[in-house]
Amino acid sequence: VGDASADGVADEADLQFGIGATAYSKGDFTSALEHFLASNRLVPNRNVMFNIARAYEQLQRYPDAYRYYVDAGRGEGGDSKLKADSVEALARVAPKVAVIKVETSPPGATVYVDRKDLGSIGTSPARLGLKAGTYKLVVELAGYEPAITSDPEGRPGQVKAVQVALARIPGQPDATGPS
Repeated sequence: VGDASADGVADEADLQFGIGATAYSKGDFTSALEHFLASNRLVPNRNVMFNIARAYEQLQRYPDAYRYYVDAGRGEGGDSKLKADSVEALARVAPKVAVIKVETSPPGATVYVDRKDLGSIGTSPARLGLKAGTYKLVVELAGYEPAITSDPEGRPGQVKAVQVALARIPGQPDATGPS
């Protein structure tokens, strides 16, 4: 039963991707985005993430495009053309977004922008492409006190580096060290 279920999910993801690709080729970027997102939710895939980013870029939703181009190019090994295409796309989109580079000590913290209830936007180290503006970053890691930044301001075409040192909670085991 497990194999049939997995095959069904892969088939559905492939169907969603195909519908998205057809919509994209017809210039219906909103529909394409809807189906690419559904495909990626079913079976996460860096190639699909790249297509999500392309659809966002066509819709001029540059911060969203930036985030998905970063995700598509992330990871070891894999498709070198996809990585090269992601780097090229990031260079194209970066002037249209405010890039905030978040590094934490220790790394691996969950990063939220402005509000936790909207969900995290990644794990440190993170490169965030945001609209111009001032943002509060909330950073959390198990065994450490949550940290809130002092509202870094992002401007289109600029990179703002934010360093966050997390303070250990006394008596908590270190989840980041060797096992």
